[in-house]
Amino acid sequence: MTGALRIVGALLVAFSTVPIFRLLGTSEEAPHRQASVDVAEATLAFFGWGTLVILLLGAVLAFVLPGRTIRARLEAAGDRLASVPMTAWAVGLASASGVLALLIQRLLYRGFFTNVDEIASTLQARYIAAGLLGGRLPGTGEAWMIPNMLLVPEGWVSHFAPAHLFVMALFHRLGLAWLLGPLALALTVGFTALALPRLLPDLPRTARVGALAVALSPFVLLVGAGSLSHTTAGAAGVLALYASLRARDGSWSWSLVAGSAIGFMVAGRPWTGLVLGSVATLGIWVPELVRRRRPMPWMISRGAGTLLGGLPFAVFLGWYNTRLFGAPTRLGYLAAFGDRHRLGFHTDPWSYDYGPLEALGFTSTDVLAAGVQLLETPVPLGLVIGLFLLTARRLPRGVPFLVAWALLPVVANAYYWFHDPRMLYEAAPAWLALGVVAAIGLGVAPASGPEGSARLRARLNDVALWSALLALLAAGTLGVPSRLASYRWSDATLARVTVPSLPDPARALVFVHASWNERLASTLQVAGRMRQDSVITVLRRNTNCGLQRYTTTRTGTRYGMEGEPLPPVELEQLPGTPEGIERPRAPEGTTVRMRPGVALPAECVRELEADRFGAVALAPLVWQGDLPGIERGRPMFVRDLGPEKNRTIRSYFPDRTPYVLVPKADGAPPQVVPYGEAMQVLWREAAGG
Repeated sequence: MTGALRIVGALLVAFSTVPIFRLLGTSEEAPHRQASVDVAEATLAFFGWGTLVILLLGAVLAFVLPGRTIRARLEAAGDRLASVPMTAWAVGLASASGVLALLIQRLLYRGFFTNVDEIASTLQARYIAAGLLGGRLPGTGEAWMIPNMLLVPEGWVSHFAPAHLFVMALFHRLGLAWLLGPLALALTVGFTALALPRLLPDLPRTARVGALAVALSPFVLLVGAGSLSHTTAGAAGVLALYASLRARDGSWSWSLVAGSAIGFMVAGRPWTGLVLGSVATLGIWVPELVRRRRPMPWMISRGAGTLLGGLPFAVFLGWYNTRLFGAPTRLGYLAAFGDRHRLGFHTDPWSYDYGPLEALGFTSTDVLAAGVQLLETPVPLGLVIGLFLLTARRLPRGVPFLVAWALLPVVANAYYWFHDPRMLYEAAPAWLALGVVAAIGLGVAPASGPEGSARLRARLNDVALWSALLALLAAGTLGVPSRLASYRWSDATLARVTVPSLPDPARALVFVHASWNERLASTLQVAGRMRQDSVITVLRRNTNCGLQRYTTTRTGTRYGMEGEPLPPVELEQLPGTPEGIERPRAPEGTTVRMRPGVALPAECVRELEADRFGAVALAPLVWQGDLPGIERGRPMFVRDLGPEKNRTIRSYFPDRTPYVLVPKADGAPPQVVPYGEAMQVLWREAAGG
């Protein structure tokens, strides 16, 4: 076991220090890959210089101020933490983290979402809260369609698994939607605080510090303050672990709780639930069987309890998938994106290859970025953990399990094409607890052995101790403030995501003037019945004008171009952009692809000129208003598709006063404009048309 963990340690050091992510091919047409590499490059630079400075200062302080006194004070503080009653400790940490997350949500995020996944989930959750599985969009569905949503026979739904959606729906029904993320985070921290002492029985002080690190981690707090499915899955994951530990030490009935928690995880985040659910149960119980501490019937009873607890959620997931997507095991991701969204090595939804080399590159970005963001220290946790695994003479009980809990999700995510540090949120408690174990092991462990080697070991311990303290100081003064600033909304962005002032909001129908690209994407998906992976590629490999002519012909909505043949459009899903198609500078919020020197027909000129003042995205606004079938006295936001299609939408809401939200100049904030005036200026519609 020790030899295998040393190999793991060496790999962690390599992935935390070597720019393996440069294996990834990047371009502006592959924005996800480019963003991942950019973040990794910036993180590596921050880590390189920061670690060098911290180690140098740590070495100086170790020679000037030996760490005996500070180590004694830290141990005394650890004793005080360990003396707090366990229940009070868990409740206190949970409450503190929940309040901090709530403050981040209200003061930093200002109640807005930072991810389109949250918006799509919220839209469907509101329909579920109203007793529906999906929304019924009247007439022109492309007026409402946003990313990660699709139309199925049940209506307008998100592509996400259902467990988190139904919990969101409950909170919406109670009028407490804002509480979901902070409460889920509080549960995550509370159950972590209860689980770690059972997991690390030889390290009671370290277990307390590990739970404190989880409660105060900026990464955990920033994700937990939102409404992503990671929040509820994370809470279910640590509940499953705690229940497994209770089942190990007591009654088999706790395995029912573990199975229910795992079932919820699988029904909310399937791949994460399967991986972490297996770790949380088998990782606790199998060693008991292998070491012959428990008989086989003991194991069978707990396995049966787990299956029994998870069964209702398996039935629920199968029912939901069948009802919406046609088969018990067909997830919404596949319905929206096809096989390009599945696990494994293949072409991703952007039409780029995802193979073993790409998996290595992305795993490098995961380990490096998450290793820094977990505590915002210049020294990545992956490096600290790796050095500890390489140098530790003996690993305390529970540490091998922490290694599995932290790293198996990293390995599992290498088999999936989408990567982002938040994908490791559910494993963050293990990373942080393991990081604390490693830091204490490197900096506080007593020196032993022959006098010379013991003296050297003591000096290295002092360097590690002072380096750890300096790293935390750097996190508090530089890392955390910088990370918080990166989430702060600019005035320009706030103007585009805030519900505008309206004379009579409850009767307003606001046409948001989205970009030509966005209008094409929604039309291709709804009227053109294209999957989202096809839409992504088709938009990149064709000119806006070519797609405009294609969509208006295909959907029978051609204005002024009757009788012309269907223009050629490249529908093959390939990476990159064909030669000759360029992206000239366009007004803010818009993207235009065209072939230089090719004259545009009247229909395309009309679309292009409509965006001359800029555009506003629909997604950040649509969730804040009324929805078709759910009208509660808010304004309703829809996409401006031009006067002809807008007329259809207006006919379904005759009692609402139409407006248009659009900038009045390129780069200016959007303003509410009377509908008739906006149609004349944007679309050249004659007065009264």
